[in-house]
Amino acid sequence: MPFLLSRGGANVPAEVQRWQYFLLKQGINQVGGIDADFGLNTETATKFFQVRESLTANGKVTAATLERAAQLGYTIVPDDYYQRRAGTEFPRKPTNLSSPDNATRNRDFTCFKFIQRPRDQRPDAEAIVIKESCNGSQSDWVAANIVTIEAPQLKFASGFNGRVRCHAKAAPLLTKLFKKWEEEDLLHLIRTYEGCFVPRYKRNQAPGGDGGHSSKKSTDVDALSNHSFGSAFDINFIDNQLGHVPAECGQRGATRELVAAANSVGIFWGGHFSTRDGMHFEISKLS
Repeated sequence: MPFLLSRGGANVPAEVQRWQYFLLKQGINQVGGIDADFGLNTETATKFFQVRESLTANGKVTAATLERAAQLGYTIVPDDYYQRRAGTEFPRKPTNLSSPDNATRNRDFTCFKFIQRPRDQRPDAEAIVIKESCNGSQSDWVAANIVTIEAPQLKFASGFNGRVRCHAKAAPLLTKLFKKWEEEDLLHLIRTYEGCFVPRYKRNQAPGGDGGHSSKKSTDVDALSNHSFGSAFDINFIDNQLGHVPAECGQRGATRELVAAANSVGIFWGGHFSTRDGMHFEISKLS
């Protein structure tokens, strides 16, 4: 039996997300956004869909409503879909991928020099300012390497402004991943987008004190975030915060179902870190 949905019903949050994403794709913006809550907005938007499709307009996702939606491309998953993906061990950690070490990311995305301003001049505690390339060939490493790419697959994600800023060498891989998620009908899982290129140290690993520091080379600092290289991005932050067990499949904001596709194109999931970071996806290495 398909997952039926209604206001106040025993709904699977991820299935509410799937339905909300479908309504947005249908141009029924009364749903508001992808929040996993089948509230008044989603009920009203469901009625709009039902009226448009000559169905009983009761605001509930009934079998008849799902049947019509399926004819328009909506995916109806098996009854045991979430049972087969249950628990905190799903998905299994890949044996052929890992988080890149400092030598690998500097090889793939090139070394840069950076400083850290005093704390009262930083947008957050870990922020850095990237300067030139280490070999002096690029007077502005950011201008030479960071690009802006289209990512229409993220258009319904809260916080997405229409573009992704990333390293030029990362761009083809990220574009490939977003398209793969679209092909596998997984975009409803992306509730929020928190960015890619963000020059900073890893959380809670910036040098102590408030004074900042003078020029350093990225090859010499293991504690920089991969976001500094424009080779990582975060999604669904609120449901998958650093150091917490990532949301499980079926729960609001779960990213676990996205991992297999990411691994297949060489992108590693932060949920497999020793300190879990379920919002985080990063390029393991360039082939």
